[in-house]
Amino acid sequence: MPYALFENDEQMTRPFRTEREVWEAAERADLVTLDTHGEKVLDNNFEIKPCEATADELAGAPGQEIVFPDARSADRTLDNGAEQRPSPTGKKTAAETSS
Repeated sequence: MPYALFENDEQMTRPFRTEREVWEAAERADLVTLDTHGEKVLDNNFEIKPCEATADELAGAPGQEIVFPDARSADRTLDNGAEQRPSPTGKKTAAETSS
């Protein structure tokens, strides 16, 4: 059964073959933290759930794992020319609040 990362019931990743693969993608995206007992947990309202997937979706392209809604909009550039990326938590970064 395929799995994906969800935030508030919205699918945020492509489907993965295993739950473990979703954890690994979440870790690469810095969406995993340690709880008070040192156990790995997902940030905020993220959860891993079963999902539907086609064979093509399960093949997936590397680097296309996490989908953030803000990332679908046009790229923004900071005054210093650096690329501004959306915050994975949906909260504004210091750069976003100062512009």
